[in-house]
Amino acid sequence: MATVAAAPDIGSRVGALRRAAGMTQEGLADGRFTKQYVSQIERGEIIPAGELLDWLASRLGVERVVLETGLSTPDLERISERLAHGQRLLDEHRHVEALEIFQSLRGSLTHGAPRSAKRSVVRGEAWALIRLGRISEAADLLGEARSVADGPTGTRDEQSEVAYLTAVCCYSLSDITTAQAEFGRALQLLDEADETDDRLRLDIHQWRSRCHRRQRDFEAAREDIDRALELCHALDDVRRRAEVHLQASLVAERLGRWVLARRYAETSRDLFEEVGDTVTRGRVLNNLAGLNHSLGVDDVAVSQLREAFAIFVDAHLEIEAGYVLSSLAEIHREQGDLEEAGVAARRALEFLEGRIDHIQEVGTAQLVLARAHLDQGKLDEAEDLLGVVDASYAATESVAHQARSWMTRGELELLRHNESEAARLYREAAVALQPPDN
Repeated sequence: MATVAAAPDIGSRVGALRRAAGMTQEGLADGRFTKQYVSQIERGEIIPAGELLDWLASRLGVERVVLETGLSTPDLERISERLAHGQRLLDEHRHVEALEIFQSLRGSLTHGAPRSAKRSVVRGEAWALIRLGRISEAADLLGEARSVADGPTGTRDEQSEVAYLTAVCCYSLSDITTAQAEFGRALQLLDEADETDDRLRLDIHQWRSRCHRRQRDFEAAREDIDRALELCHALDDVRRRAEVHLQASLVAERLGRWVLARRYAETSRDLFEEVGDTVTRGRVLNNLAGLNHSLGVDDVAVSQLREAFAIFVDAHLEIEAGYVLSSLAEIHREQGDLEEAGVAARRALEFLEGRIDHIQEVGTAQLVLARAHLDQGKLDEAEDLLGVVDASYAATESVAHQARSWMTRGELELLRHNESEAARLYREAAVALQPPDN
């Protein structure tokens, strides 16, 4: 049965189609009911449903779906095809093209179009904007979606998805506190929903684990990712399994379980290869390289980084290329090749320039460059750059990263024979790195 909110649209469509067919209200009634009854339908005072809706559609020479949505079956099929195409573009990291598809769809959908189609359009457009770093635009879009989802016809699962996507925006802007609150709200709304949506629940858990990692609450991160792993094993969704295993690898790495982290990452790499996602496979290679570096297998690490860099350059993905160069710079610095470390770090910063949604990696590249200056005895250059590093890391709300900057400052002060200031900085870093109280 149509909802009250949709009834005026059905009624107006009945009236428009009747007039286009040259019928009077009495002619449409055809002796089945009165002219006044048709008038009430057209004014939205009576909600036609079931057999009556089928009968009206037959009299007007249209499919029932036209009265319900304003769209024909071919129209709905075209919408479904374009939605699927937009999702494929997102999966292929062709975010500009995906955005064009979803924005065009949003502008063309009629008021009576299926809510599921509108929800898919908003979801796709929001993700395209997030991936392009246009976070404020995504947040504005989701603000509009929230006002609809929170309205009288909204559902708990719609509200949950808006909260989840809003949390992703907040996370991307390093507003971790708000992101945590929105992820929690999303899970609570899912608990209240009429139907279970395990895919959305899985997504929420694996994204919330990132917040816990940023806050150094690694046990909470592990609990979230374990729940996501449970859910993904029950779903026939290879891409989500790949994504969750990647996040599981990052959590295991933070817990110091590097061999387990590498195993998770290798599983993720293979799953992304299975779905044909070369770009995300490159991202996993970058993480695998870091793990192999930690395990002392630098030749494999450098090989994996070079393979990942080639993937990102071919795909014109500057952000990802910047991440790889930052990792290469760190390995070069540790191997004593300071000139190469500086070159790689500067190139990384060129690729990452202006991307506040990747400010943590910007700070990491800046720190590698500062440490290369330090190792070369360029103390003033190192000090100037560490001030920039502090500003970058302060925006991430990640005390672990801020502590890395303070420890580097401590090394700088030791080289200047300022032992008391170095000790203070080391103490500050040590306190910051203490596990949070439970």
